[in-house]
Amino acid sequence: MADADLRVFATELNAVLLAGGVSPSDRSTIARSVVQMVAAAAGWEVPPALAAAGPVVAPAGELTVPSELCSPRLLGELYESTLDPGARSAGSHYTPADVAAGLVGLAWSRIERGRDDPTVWDPACGGGAFLLAAGDRLLEDGWSADQVLGRLWGTDTDPGAVAVAEASLAWWAELNGGRPAPSAGNVTSADSLLERRPGPPEGFTLVVGNPPFQGQLTGRAIRGADEREALRERFGSVVGPYTDISSLFMVLGVDALAPGGAMAMVVPSSLLSARDAEAARRRVTETVDLVGLWVAVEPVFEASVDVCAPVVVRPSGSPGSGPRPVVVGWRGRTFEGLGAVETAKGRVEPVPASWSPLALRALGVPDHDHRAGGTLAEICRGAGAFRDEYYGLVDHVSDTDVESMNDLPVGQAPLITSGLVDPGRCRWGERPARFARRLWERPVVDVVALERAGGKAASWVRSTARPKVVVASQTRVGEAAVDQDGRWVVSTPAVVLTTPPDRLWEIAAVVCSPVATAVLLAGAAGTARSVNAIRPTVELIGNLPLPVDHEAWGEGAEALRRGDMESFASAMALAYGRTGAAELEEWWASRLPASAT
Repeated sequence: MADADLRVFATELNAVLLAGGVSPSDRSTIARSVVQMVAAAAGWEVPPALAAAGPVVAPAGELTVPSELCSPRLLGELYESTLDPGARSAGSHYTPADVAAGLVGLAWSRIERGRDDPTVWDPACGGGAFLLAAGDRLLEDGWSADQVLGRLWGTDTDPGAVAVAEASLAWWAELNGGRPAPSAGNVTSADSLLERRPGPPEGFTLVVGNPPFQGQLTGRAIRGADEREALRERFGSVVGPYTDISSLFMVLGVDALAPGGAMAMVVPSSLLSARDAEAARRRVTETVDLVGLWVAVEPVFEASVDVCAPVVVRPSGSPGSGPRPVVVGWRGRTFEGLGAVETAKGRVEPVPASWSPLALRALGVPDHDHRAGGTLAEICRGAGAFRDEYYGLVDHVSDTDVESMNDLPVGQAPLITSGLVDPGRCRWGERPARFARRLWERPVVDVVALERAGGKAASWVRSTARPKVVVASQTRVGEAAVDQDGRWVVSTPAVVLTTPPDRLWEIAAVVCSPVATAVLLAGAAGTARSVNAIRPTVELIGNLPLPVDHEAWGEGAEALRRGDMESFASAMALAYGRTGAAELEEWWASRLPASAT
């Protein structure tokens, strides 16, 4: 059924339920209403355990259920469509059936053969999408529908979702020739992160799922002090002030794997390289083998969040024995195979702090081999502002009628945001800037009043009032502009680089180069608002490679100053020793902002 049709029906269903006096937060009633309505339309008898949970509100019977909804797989999706918006903001999103089936298939293919009693767990099962997909896989391997039900475990904190998952599985079993018991007790309402895991003591053959995404201290994912302490006791250093809940589920799933078992879990792409997820990544790669990475590269949920799914295997032998396997990749809802995205390396090498390089092929980043003559941190100094500096500027910003920043009176300085920076250009006065939740035509800072107010913002402006390079964030290529006179006031999250004035354009040329764009994506893919964008930090910029051909580097810097992007790309390719390979430069050119071409 089309997503639009499903949303229309869900809207009608919600209206009927509300007319019957059902609160939007009463998910269990909604769950029972949805399941019983669809079951009645399909001529399927609702399991006694679900029917006994309470009567459906009478007005729900007034709706006609489209025949396309009469499927176990759509029960969960329809239930998720009826949830109040707060549940979505808490990170709850139903997994489409094709995505669930694809990820189960990836992990299932990695399980060591010879397992005579496979078991499956989804620690945040929702309406049961992954459990249904795993059931299909077990059915293909020769298990009967009744046997399959006894091998599937699901846990969720939402009783309504648990009721839907139980009903979906019972209906699935009946359609596949089974005679399901009222409830096998394998799908339960519980907090997987805090309560003892279910299932066999040795662990599960397969762990799959799509846990909630959300920072631990934000929105409805906020936990009380006692719960946070319990999480720290259970997960140790993995828990930090801004740890995404999905990181904990990833570690939980790894710990629940039996020897020879495999896991595929949907997580936000930010987990590939976010600093707050580093402890979780290390825990995973020190415990199991990371053997694959799926990157969605397209919207999967209604929420605007980029997702991926690491695929891991718990080796039967002792951890750390033998070479680390080759990591392979897949992308999109078609699960296009990408082959090896990392060569096999011995375990004696350090565990990589970032998984972003594994996503480059999925993101279409061409080969960016280059020669390097040191790092940018060797010839410049980087600095970035934070919350205090940002909010300290707010009361001192205004719009001006002065058309050129060069004509601003003494005591006023142009405010430069990331959105005003293009490769080699500052667009102040040419396009609006967004700052403090509004648009400004020509924003200026009253630096005299700011200095009188004092504080971190004043210190930031004073320390950066010198010739500098300003590096933008949330961009598709490296973007840096040169403040030759040192008058610009820079707003977070842009980064400031200082160096002797005669090297400013050389520094900007490095940041804006095709090589830098690829290197920055390799270091931090997934941490920006889009998985295909870059979010440079002072550390990442400092680690950018310096060119080896200084003459070509100088030519590239001059071309950037002129705004000649084609000559700039060619010169910087030579500067990094890249000859006869134009694919990276063409890819970079296709990502340039329209205003830079």
